[in-house]
Amino acid sequence: MRSTPVLSTIWLALALAACQNPDVSTREAPKPKPKPTTPAPVVIEAPPEPTPEELLRAKIDRFVAVELTADVSALAEPERKALDKLIEAARLMDPIFDRQAWAGNPALRATLEKDTSPLGQLKLDYFTIMRGPWDRQDHFAPFATDKPHPAGAGFYPEDLAADAFKQWVADHPKDKAAFEGLLTVIGRAGASLEARRYSTEYSEWLEPAARALEEAAGLTKNKSLKKFLTSRAKAFRSDDYYQSDKDWMDVDSVVEVTIGPYETYEDELLGLKASYEAFVTVSDPKASEALAKYKKYLPEMEQHLPIPDEVKTKRGAASPIRVVDLVFTAGDARKSVQTIAFNLPNDEKVRAEKGAKKVLLRNLIEAKFNTIMRPIGEQVLGPDQAVSLSSEAFFLQVLFHELSHSLGPAFTTKDGKKVDVRVALEASYSPLEEAKADVMGVFNVLFMIEKGELPAAIKEKVLLSYFAGLFRSIRFGTAEAHGRGAAVQLNRFIQAGAAVPESSTGKFRVDLAKLEAEISTLVRDICLIQHAGDKAAADKLLDEHGKVSAILEFALSKLGEVPVDIRPLYPLAGEVLPK
Repeated sequence: MRSTPVLSTIWLALALAACQNPDVSTREAPKPKPKPTTPAPVVIEAPPEPTPEELLRAKIDRFVAVELTADVSALAEPERKALDKLIEAARLMDPIFDRQAWAGNPALRATLEKDTSPLGQLKLDYFTIMRGPWDRQDHFAPFATDKPHPAGAGFYPEDLAADAFKQWVADHPKDKAAFEGLLTVIGRAGASLEARRYSTEYSEWLEPAARALEEAAGLTKNKSLKKFLTSRAKAFRSDDYYQSDKDWMDVDSVVEVTIGPYETYEDELLGLKASYEAFVTVSDPKASEALAKYKKYLPEMEQHLPIPDEVKTKRGAASPIRVVDLVFTAGDARKSVQTIAFNLPNDEKVRAEKGAKKVLLRNLIEAKFNTIMRPIGEQVLGPDQAVSLSSEAFFLQVLFHELSHSLGPAFTTKDGKKVDVRVALEASYSPLEEAKADVMGVFNVLFMIEKGELPAAIKEKVLLSYFAGLFRSIRFGTAEAHGRGAAVQLNRFIQAGAAVPESSTGKFRVDLAKLEAEISTLVRDICLIQHAGDKAAADKLLDEHGKVSAILEFALSKLGEVPVDIRPLYPLAGEVLPK
């Protein structure tokens, strides 16, 4: 039945009233408000911890394999055969250096070679790069042993402290020359200590190396190379390197070799003992001649140093400069970070007489600039300053770094006697000397601009490429001399306001005027420490500034994708990239 219109109207009125008047009894009772519910927590799973294999693989991947070779097509057959003999002699520096880095290296390598597990093979691979079971890029952290790294490497008994060594020398003055000499290993003989000559300790490898050098001397037609190879073979048997160092200074040959005990970086106990190494190279006479003009300025560079006149030194100014391409390296020259240039010999008697030879490894310098240096610079500098990064400036910094090793104090007075600065500063010498060569190197490039030997337009490129290059070096680790020396420079520049970090990017804004001023100040400070032979002052400088600060740590964290260094392979020695 339908409702009548009147009833419908009444019903509608009542319904509207009920909606509008809350007191009308026909209203529905309000529903209770629902209680707010706590949302279920969102669980974000942390990424799984990397496995030991993944961690080690990441470390290995920081070293990029690169083939390095040279054009030997113009070499006559006798010189090509001589080159092969030099490579043969150079290979024999490897087993010697392995034992100098740590006496336990050969036995541990044999153990790792038997471990066919993935982790075992990775350990062996990194062991080969690091030349031992400790990570040179991470303060010698162990990765294939549970033993701490001995400061004296393989040159001393592992339990011998520096103070005990010095006390022995004080109690046995007749042992002083042998114990503090570059070319002895210190060992125990019952309750006593003894110095063992390198020529005896390493005769198993030095004798065949000497024969290979003599065979190369018999093959080459170059008289200067023949003379050096003959005298260096004698030195391997006698430990007297004076004459052969002088002969090496006079070598004028396309085929060249630098082979013998030179640097003392491995000896972190006292900085006394030299390691064996070898660089087999092919030189570029034209490129070398183009740089020869700078060596005539060495005496003037010395006089221009921002130090008192009594601190300045006179040394031989012959100082030949060689631009070469690497053919093969071995020993101390082939550990973790690869040397891009060197300045030898280190014997101050030879330097006073003949100067020192500066050798720039061109193919390695080019590989490092393209693979490492430019990517680092683009990260640590803002775009407007990164455009000034220059391979030419990088090459000049390398050259003048090596030239600067021949400048500044060479000797000091200790206990009333004239001694090498190296002896006075002990283990602090190497990082301080590398810092000196870096900062004095750029100081001298600026001097050459001032003299008109280099164009003024390159000045900004030089300063910015130098600054960025320090980040390349500090990534070697502050356990390594070049890395610690770089940390000293960077921290001093930041402290002086010459480099202002940006808080969020890891980049720096370089104030070129302040940087130039602080470069001069740091050259002065280091030279005065060396002149005084002040080990306490050297230690203080290294302790305060030779470390990775929080600012530097943040900047370095942005460089994870950039290789730390290259891993060289030498096709002319039978080493090639896997296909």
